[in-house]
This record gives sequence, C-alpha cells and structure tokens, in this order.
Amino acid sequence: MIKVVVADDNKILLEQIVNAIKKSNKLDIVGIANNGEEELEYIKCFFPDVVITDIEMPKKTGVEVIEIVQNFEKVPEFIVITGGASGDIMKKLYSLSIRNILYKPVDMTKLIEELESIGKIEKEQEIIENKQTEEKTFFQKIKRLLKK
Repeated sequence: MIKVVVADDNKILLEQIVNAIKKSNKLDIVGIANNGEEELEYIKCFFPDVVITDIEMPKKTGVEVIEIVQNFEKVPEFIVITGGASGDIMKKLYSLSIRNILYKPVDMTKLIEELESIGKIEKEQEIIENKQTEEKTFFQKIKRLLKK
C-alpha cells in the first residue's frame, strides 16, 4: 500500500481528493491536514510515500513544508496542487524535489493514476534490488568455489 498524506485548507477539495483515494485498493491515507503544521506532523509521524499538498495554507505553506521535509531521512514524493502561483513560487517548486504540479480544478483520475504509478516504480525498484542481491550472492559463491 502506498501511504498518502493529503493537505489542503479547502475542505471541499480535500474531501474530493480523500474520496477519490479511498476508491483505490493501492492507496492508504495516513493523514488529512487542513494546514501546513498538521501536514508536517503527519509526515513526521507516518513517513508517507507521497504527500499531496496545496501551496497556500494557513500556519505553513506547502512550499515551506516541502523545504523542511527535504532535510528528513525519508523524503516523500510531493504532488503540489495550485489554483495558480506566481513565477517566483513556481521557480522555487521546480528547484525542490517534487513529483508533479496539478492545477485546480484537479482531475481526480489523473491524480489517482499519478499516485498509483508511484507504487509501480517502487515495486520495480524493489525487484531490481532483489535481483542485484541475488547476483551478488551468486558471484560470491562462485568466487569461493574458484578459491578452493
């Protein structure tokens, strides 16, 4: 399951996103936040795989949260939602480690596809890592046999 935190101060949009995510059997919502401080606490507590965040929120903006989280040991993927942002904010976002920017009104099908693709990539990386470990073990055994 892909762990997701959703943060937006627009309660209607937040509810729409949560309802869309709940329809997927690949996604698990671990936090729903109405402001940046709540969002940051959920990230610290639950180590989500992905965070969906609005840019403009009370207490901390989505950009501030992303900047803070960049220093964490496990940095989640970020999908940023905006109704439109200034050029400076957009430059800042692109300089940070974010996965995508979606514009309001949010296309829920596109959002769910984006979220589920994160799990697909993680699964592929896990398979590659397992294969590399198997190959390393195999070559270590061969090396030992050749030494005998």
